[in-house]
Amino acid sequence: MPFSTDTRTLRPGDTYVAIRGERHDGHDFVREAFKRGASGVVTERKIAGVSTDRVIVVPDTVIYLAELAREKIEQACTRVIAITGSVGKTTTRSAVAQVLKSAGPVVASVGNLNTLLGLSLTLVNSDLKPNTCLVLEMGATRKGDLSEITTYFKPDISIVTNVRGVHLETFGSLDGVQEAKSELVRALGPAGIACLNADDSRTRAMVTYCRGEHLLFGIAPDAQITPLDITANIPLLGGHVIYVALAAFAAGRAVGMEPEVINEALCRLKPEKGRLNRLPGRRQSILIDDTYNASPDAVKSALDVLDKHPAERRIVFLGDMLELGPVEHAAHVSALQEAAIIADLVYGCGPRMQAAVNELPPELARYVQGFPSSKELASELAHGRVYRPKRGDVILVKGSQGARMERVSRVLLAEHISPKSVLPRQTEAWLSI
Repeated sequence: MPFSTDTRTLRPGDTYVAIRGERHDGHDFVREAFKRGASGVVTERKIAGVSTDRVIVVPDTVIYLAELAREKIEQACTRVIAITGSVGKTTTRSAVAQVLKSAGPVVASVGNLNTLLGLSLTLVNSDLKPNTCLVLEMGATRKGDLSEITTYFKPDISIVTNVRGVHLETFGSLDGVQEAKSELVRALGPAGIACLNADDSRTRAMVTYCRGEHLLFGIAPDAQITPLDITANIPLLGGHVIYVALAAFAAGRAVGMEPEVINEALCRLKPEKGRLNRLPGRRQSILIDDTYNASPDAVKSALDVLDKHPAERRIVFLGDMLELGPVEHAAHVSALQEAAIIADLVYGCGPRMQAAVNELPPELARYVQGFPSSKELASELAHGRVYRPKRGDVILVKGSQGARMERVSRVLLAEHISPKSVLPRQTEAWLSI
C-alpha cells in the first residue's frame, strides 16, 4: 500500500497522509486526494464531510509514518548506514550505495528526502528484503534533528563527511554545527562503527562519542583508510571526490567487503544531478551543473574545478547562498571575487549576490553583472541577451536550492538533452513554483 503526502503525484489506490507544513496544511487537500483515487487517508483531525471509515486519525502524521517505517525495518532485520555532514553527504550516499550493492540488496534514500518525514516516506514505500542495507542520508538544520531521526532509524554504521559553516542561522556557530552532527555518532550502540573524516578536526573529534569501533579516513598519519587504498579511476569531478571514495571504502570495509570488490564498485560511480555534473551545453559549450545546493566551501570547490578545466572562456553563474547568518554578506563578496579572478564573465543572481556586486573593487566589478532572480536571468538568456554560449566556453552554474539556479542551467543545456534526465528538481510540482 503506497503512501503519498502530495495530491499532485498521488496515484489511485495510494493512502494519502496529511502533513502540516510551513506553507500548506495537507488536511486542506483530503477531498482532492479522494477525487484522485486515494484508498484512504491519515490525518490529525476529523475532516468535515468525509466518511470516518476511510480516515485514520492519529496524534502526529509524521510520527505515524516513522513508526510504520521503524516496524518495517525491524521485521526485515536490515542494517542501517547513516550519513551526515555539512558538504558532500548526498554524493557520499550514492557512492556508499554503489559499493554496498556488490555485497547484497541495498535501499538508499533519494533526492533531498533526508528528514524524518522524507526518510519515513521512502522506507514505507520500499520493498525491504531480509538483510537489506539501508543507506540513509540524514540532514539537520537544528540541534536535535538527527537525534529524532535516529530514534526511529538507529544506525549500525554512522558516516560523517565534515563540519562546515552551513545552516549557521539555526546552529549559531561552527560549534553548534559540530554538536548537531555528532548526534549521529552518539546514536551508535556498542556494536556500531563510526566512519569519520580524519582530516576534519571537528569530525575526528567525534571519536570520543563512539561506544564501539571507529574507522578514520583521510591523509592524516593515523587514518586507517587512506588514498593508497583507492585504486579505482573515479569518473567524478572535483578534489573532494577522494573523500567521497574514502568514505565509501570505509563503509565497505565496515560491512566486511574486500578492497578489490570495493574499488571495482567505485569505478561505476556516476555524478548526481546538480552536483558538478558535466553536460553538453548550447552551441557546443560545456555546462557544469552544480545547482543542487551551495555553501561557501562548496562554491570554492566548484570554482577550483572550473579553473582547472580546459577552456577558451570560463563563465560563472552564481546564485545566492542561504542560511549563512552573520557571515552572509562577506561570503557572497568573497565568492564573487574568487569567481571574477578565474572567469571571463560572472553573473551574480539574487538579492544577496546583487548586494555583493556593489562591494567589488572596480578592476573586478567590470567582469561581474548582477540580476535580481534566476527567473529574470533565465528569461534574458532564453532571448539571447546578456550572454550567448559558444564553442570553447565552459560554464559553471551554482547556487542554493532556494536560488533556483537550475532555471539557468535549463536554458544553457544543449537542446537535444532532456532537462528532466540530467537536472535536479524538474518535477511538474517544482517547475510550477
